[in-house]
Amino acid sequence: MGVIHIPILSIHFLTPDIDFDLYDGIIVTSKQGALALNHYSVNWEKLQVVCVGESTAEGMKHLGAVHIESAAGYGETIFNVLRQYKGKWLYCRPKMIASSWPQRAREAGLILDEVIIYETTCNEAMEKKELKDNGVLIFTSPSSIECFLQKYLFKSTHDIVVIGKTTQNALPLGIKSTLSETTSVESCVEKARELSFLRL
Repeated sequence: MGVIHIPILSIHFLTPDIDFDLYDGIIVTSKQGALALNHYSVNWEKLQVVCVGESTAEGMKHLGAVHIESAAGYGETIFNVLRQYKGKWLYCRPKMIASSWPQRAREAGLILDEVIIYETTCNEAMEKKELKDNGVLIFTSPSSIECFLQKYLFKSTHDIVVIGKTTQNALPLGIKSTLSETTSVESCVEKARELSFLRL
């Protein structure tokens, strides 16, 4: 079964000044966040890193982070991991987030700052591709759903795979979907292939 990637999002990395020495740990919730940190040459690798899931953790490990812990794959589970630690945290985040966990963390007494290090926008230059009526669609973020709906409509014959619950909650009311086994693109593709074979 073939996989067609539609570049529906554009990623823009930002480089605000950050004094990593002020923090005991950093929080990263996507591979894009990991890539954004790669634009900094300072020694942030020594800090404790909490990632949203294993895929992001692998990205951080590749960049040189040593002390890494993963949450269970979506934003709200990060709060449970952070409660095990003391100190001051920095959430290296996108411009738009779809979860309220940072507010909950602060309300629970955690010391948490936020810094925007990248943003995603809809790819206006994207050429609209024809989608098969019986295709399986994969979404890995709420923003990818938002941008998809600017050019396409969901059909009742589509199967939809989402990377996590936050993305699933961003679907329009009444649109059914299937969660991937883990919060990784690879897991989403595997689930999509399973659904494709069931159609045969």
